[in-house]
Amino acid sequence: MKQPLKNLKISIKFKIAFSLVLLVIAMMGTVTYIFTIRELNLRVEQVKLRMEGLANNIATIRSVEAQNWEVYQTYINNQLPLNPDIVYIAIFDEQNELKAHALNTQWVDLGYRRKLSQREQASIVWRLDQRQIAEESQRDMESKSVSIVIGGQNVGMAKVGFSLVDLNDEMRNNLIRNLSLGLIFVGLAIGVSLFMSHRIVTPLGKLTKAMHRISRGDLDQELHLTSRDEIGEMAKTFNFMTKGLQEKRWIEKLTRELGFNIELGKITDLITQRITEALNANQGLLFLENSDKVREFNLCNAYPNPLEEEFTLKCNPSFLDNLTQTSKPITLDQCTDYPQVTHPLRKVLKISDQSLIFPIIVKEALIGLFVLDAKKTRIPYTEEEKVFFSTLIRQAGLAIENALLLEDLTEQERLQRELEIARGIQQSLLPQQNPQIEGLDIDGICIPTTEVGGDYYDYFPINDHTLGIAIADVTGKGTSASFYMAVVKGMMLSLAPIRTSPKELLIELNRRLYGVMDRTMFVTMTYAIVDTKKKRLTFARAGHNALIMRNAKKSDVDCFTPTGLGLGLDQGPIFERNISEKHIQLKCGDVLVFYTDGISEAMNTRREEFDEHRLVNFVSKVEDQTAQNIREGIVKTVTDFMQDAPQHDDMTMVILKAI
Repeated sequence: MKQPLKNLKISIKFKIAFSLVLLVIAMMGTVTYIFTIRELNLRVEQVKLRMEGLANNIATIRSVEAQNWEVYQTYINNQLPLNPDIVYIAIFDEQNELKAHALNTQWVDLGYRRKLSQREQASIVWRLDQRQIAEESQRDMESKSVSIVIGGQNVGMAKVGFSLVDLNDEMRNNLIRNLSLGLIFVGLAIGVSLFMSHRIVTPLGKLTKAMHRISRGDLDQELHLTSRDEIGEMAKTFNFMTKGLQEKRWIEKLTRELGFNIELGKITDLITQRITEALNANQGLLFLENSDKVREFNLCNAYPNPLEEEFTLKCNPSFLDNLTQTSKPITLDQCTDYPQVTHPLRKVLKISDQSLIFPIIVKEALIGLFVLDAKKTRIPYTEEEKVFFSTLIRQAGLAIENALLLEDLTEQERLQRELEIARGIQQSLLPQQNPQIEGLDIDGICIPTTEVGGDYYDYFPINDHTLGIAIADVTGKGTSASFYMAVVKGMMLSLAPIRTSPKELLIELNRRLYGVMDRTMFVTMTYAIVDTKKKRLTFARAGHNALIMRNAKKSDVDCFTPTGLGLGLDQGPIFERNISEKHIQLKCGDVLVFYTDGISEAMNTRREEFDEHRLVNFVSKVEDQTAQNIREGIVKTVTDFMQDAPQHDDMTMVILKAI
């Protein structure tokens, strides 16, 4: 049942007629209610109130105390002429016996004209009070009764019967009149609606038929309407739409096809072919800017006759500035001031003077040119055609820009993946946990930057009471630095167990690195061996930062910088002559800080360095803290100093405390 109702079509003519008829009915119903039913009901209520007041007046006459019912009779007889709506007035005693009455015979149809006796009138009054009247008269008569109370005792009843015939007749006549007027206005509304719907629906019907023809592929549609209203404007808009519909079809087709391609080569092929076909041109040429050379454009595609050789178009700066500022196509014969452009197009590519050159502009930047070679038989391009050309070129420009961005993004993602892999390798080469050795509390950390760096630290257990500690920094950043860091780690793993002297280890490490490292790079390192039985630390320094030590007994700080060159700078002799070894006797509570320049050279937003002085100042104040607490304090101090400035280098440190 629902499906037929859902498919039911209702015409606009019916809707207009139905709406006007409903409006007329609503208006007539409102008028009838306000000026007929409501008004007459108010008048009926006023009559009822007046009759109830009269009954109250009759009930308040106190002559009943003397049993003088004639006074009531006289009073009620005088009320009939004053109130022509009264049909009867009846006074009953406490035994419900009629003691006084008055009858307006004008309201009683007896079928004869003789004068009624008092007994006959009393009989009629009694029957009227009992509503022994014709059924059709029941609605036309009402009565009001009031008890007669004297001294708190009910001694009788006063009743007033009155007629509503005049009011009911008036209401009936008014309703009939309003109904007649309503029918007349409904007829007029139907006539007006038919006239209006004809004026509106007929043009809409023509428009609908034309739209159906367009939907079947027939675009040769034009409406001829003389009306000067919204429908006339709609016809003009429709005619304009049909003229541009074929152009929009080409635009939509090009946009849809471009959406299914992401490769730059396929996109440029598609753009060249579709624009040439859409404009029915002899030849289409697409040039894209050469990223390596300024003001040069390489020919990417030609349709339908592809060129076998590469072609580059060199353009004058003023020519490109003019194209960029106007953002409009220009004909080749308008470029006579730029022979550097026109000569190769005419001589090499055989382009006619009526051909158009389109600038491909994306975000106010010129990224390419499209040359449309017009057929010799056609008239010059109109302004409307140029607008259409420009629309196609804008679509093409966005697609080309997206393809170029996609190529750049793909390359960036590839590099990013390589950096992530290198960063993961770098982190895997660092210690995963701190060593546990009796007499020492050790904590180390490397906080990497967003790029891959060359910071490195490591621990080398030699025996139960001897531990090797190394911290190094490979110059530079990127994958090459991380590669050399891995090389250093591999060499250290082989040298640490067999070289018990830090100096000898660094000499051998320098010899090996010199043979494999790029001459533009080198490594700084501090290597120390701590013996917990002898409470002694021996270290050598290869161009690295100073070793900071806080003496727990003296509560002062020393910075040790024994001589030494960076690893990989010299083949051996100079390095061996300049390196030295330092021995430090440790006492309980002594703290040693190994660090890289990522700590001391950290900068804030004012380009100020944290420097070694601030680090020494912090170390001088540490007391009764674990190595982890000291390391966390240094990191927090450096981070607070940097504020919102970015981290430019890895921050690496090792904290050693004798316990």
